[in-house]
Amino acid sequence: MKENHVPPYLLGLHAAERPADPLVSCIIPAYNEADNIVPQLQTLHRLLEEHGYRHELIVVDDGSRDATVEKVLNETSPLPVTLIQLSRNFGKEIALTAGVNQARGDVAVLIDGDFQHPPELVPEFLAHWRQGYDMVYSVRSSRDGESLTKRCFTRLFYALLNTGSRLKIPENTQDFRVLDRNILDALRAMPERDRFMKGLYNWVGFTRLGLETHTNARRAGCSSFNFKRLLDLGLTGLTSFSTMPLRIWTVIGSGISLLAIGYAFYEAFRTLVYGNPLPGWPTLAVAVTFLGGIQLLSIGILGEYVGRIFDEVKQRPNYLVSRIISPTGTESAVHHDT
Repeated sequence: MKENHVPPYLLGLHAAERPADPLVSCIIPAYNEADNIVPQLQTLHRLLEEHGYRHELIVVDDGSRDATVEKVLNETSPLPVTLIQLSRNFGKEIALTAGVNQARGDVAVLIDGDFQHPPELVPEFLAHWRQGYDMVYSVRSSRDGESLTKRCFTRLFYALLNTGSRLKIPENTQDFRVLDRNILDALRAMPERDRFMKGLYNWVGFTRLGLETHTNARRAGCSSFNFKRLLDLGLTGLTSFSTMPLRIWTVIGSGISLLAIGYAFYEAFRTLVYGNPLPGWPTLAVAVTFLGGIQLLSIGILGEYVGRIFDEVKQRPNYLVSRIISPTGTESAVHHDT
């Protein structure tokens, strides 16, 4: 358990403000989850009914190419399911954003549809929310099932992200969490296009509690979250919440400049004392090649930040919606998020 140093009196104030009969919005992003989505919806519905929670189940279809939409539509009558069908695959961060924008509840549960996030923990998370925590989030208890490359990349990512930052993003956190209405409204007020949700959850503040959980194996199917997507998400997180890459190359550039100045004094001294019978071609070639590579790499990192700025100033919507189908079977007009 990782508590964010919340004074007991503050928790008491928040607990007193919790509604007696809250509406719980379960947000489930789905991409090619035809074999998992219906059992997940049925499990969440059963758990929330057993604990007496009014609830809505919001499935955000992120451009699935299998029968996910068909399976969800068959459940909109027996279950309180709302389907948000995006016009194409926008990625999980945007799918979560679409769900947050649609949620009507006093509290929201963010959970994957593949059973890797244990649904049986949802009532426990909600119980902590009733105690006064505005955000209750999952922390992976271990990464034993992951490759060495992914584990090393994750550690490097969090080290770069949190070095020199006032707001430390906890390592090994997951999107599986409970969010109070105040946090949902705060997330909806953030206009950025390149969204790194774990950073946004952390940035808004409020009272938080982290709980260690075991990540299960997928119930069925294969994950579409490959190393390339992980790398893209890492770059988005770094450029959205840290200027450390730019500062690193400022330090490297300064160090190289000092070495170059020192080397120039050394060559001048050696030439004056001993002469310089060698033409110096190897030294010149190595210096030009090394400095050229450093310059290109630093320009590339700067270009990542400029690219993010370019995406933001275009002011395109985060996503487009094909249709929204409510539990009554009615279909809303096509709209887009701004």
